[in-house]
Amino acid sequence: MDEATVLATFAQKLKNLRQLNGLTLEELGRQTGVSISTISKIENGQQRPSFETVLRIARALKINFVQLLEPIRPVAQAPPVNLARRIITRGADVPVYSSQWCSYQTHSTELTRKAMIPFVMHIKARDVPPLDEWSIHDGEEFIYVMEGVLEFHTEHYLPAILNKGDSCYLDSTMRHAFLTRGKSDAIILSVCRSVVPYADTGFSPKAAPPTSNAS
Repeated sequence: MDEATVLATFAQKLKNLRQLNGLTLEELGRQTGVSISTISKIENGQQRPSFETVLRIARALKINFVQLLEPIRPVAQAPPVNLARRIITRGADVPVYSSQWCSYQTHSTELTRKAMIPFVMHIKARDVPPLDEWSIHDGEEFIYVMEGVLEFHTEHYLPAILNKGDSCYLDSTMRHAFLTRGKSDAIILSVCRSVVPYADTGFSPKAAPPTSNAS
């Protein structure tokens, strides 16, 4: 997609999701730390959101930021549940997004109505981010350490050290964050799964897919 299409999609989905969750501009601004005027301009296609803003909004709405950027397709075009589907993502074509905490390589973005969202994440953070910057989203998540040493924080457990080859499966409605331990950045595979499969335009309040800082 070109940038204009991405921005138009983001604007439309943001407004739909905000209204379906019963949030005013003021309430969403308070939850995200983004000014009311900025959110209004984004919703009206007058301002390009930074990736940090996208993450903040997705985190507040408890969805995956990818869902705010993917094109909208009519539900009528959705494939039957028994239709075999397949998507191949070439390494040279992987979209990459970066935040101050990590970078995300998003795979299978062309496949809509999927129950799982896969990322390859390069963890840059070496200090624990503020709690409101931790990841929290609907569903479950599997993480696998591909390279380096990962320090894994959750709100209900003591931090865990995961080495190359280690993995963790978690309830992602629990706040969580990733740090790198060691000289080089940790690289992990993260696969997020929504509890309720979603339609391309079917945004139901309190039942939408994952998000991230750290995941």
